[in-house]
Amino acid sequence: MTTSAFDRKSTLELLLFSEDVPSLPDRFVKIQNVAQDPDSDAEDLANVIRSDQATTVMILKFANSAAYNPSNTPISELSKAIARLGTKEAVHIATAMSLMYGMILPTGMANIRVFWSHAFAVALVTERIAKAIDPAQKLGSHESAFMAGLLHDIGRAALGMRVDFSYFEHETGHLHEEDLIKSEEEYYGVNHAEAGMHMLRLWNFPDDLCQAVAEHHKAESTLFLARACYLANQFINAHLPERTPFDSVADIILEKLADSPPDISSLQV
Repeated sequence: MTTSAFDRKSTLELLLFSEDVPSLPDRFVKIQNVAQDPDSDAEDLANVIRSDQATTVMILKFANSAAYNPSNTPISELSKAIARLGTKEAVHIATAMSLMYGMILPTGMANIRVFWSHAFAVALVTERIAKAIDPAQKLGSHESAFMAGLLHDIGRAALGMRVDFSYFEHETGHLHEEDLIKSEEEYYGVNHAEAGMHMLRLWNFPDDLCQAVAEHHKAESTLFLARACYLANQFINAHLPERTPFDSVADIILEKLADSPPDISSLQV
């Protein structure tokens, strides 16, 4: 690896510079507000989604995919698509899409799609693991599990946006798991898990979610959410082709989970 212009101190100074924090996409905030408002309904969600053509099309693609349309009955109306998916699933898809198209990463659109397709896949599996191990949600909400999976690699975005604009263009940006952690620590003095924790704290996310992101590469973490995310990340890295289109993620995951589900015995509490 080439000599780095970064060290831990300079990297942390850039990550923690609170006067220049990138904003969460407006649509992400609006979707989360709808999802968390007990008085909102599917029509409120549809109104937010309709404001973005790409998200509307993606919701319809999912609703007409094999995972959600086993009877092969096509639909073309957003309200019917949300009804078929269920409000919760529609929120998940729309949330991921809001980040994909609303967060400006310093790389090409192909890399951005790969990044968020992976994140969405890990989110779906983390949530499924949480439901299997903790159906009563005593260890945390299933929604938190989904969000931990969706944001587990947000530190890579943080490093690319705040520290090194070429992050996604050199070798480090294409590594995985321990190879990625080692490379980041050698080059930046900080790995993306720690960087993600700092970014989420600047955005005022709950501390348990911040800590889960910080520890999502630690199989021995004491945090259930972190261990579930770790297992989901391992599963996706092993079973999901890297260039899987976003709208094919759910179909492939359901098939892989049926064929070779992750061993969740280590997560039993």
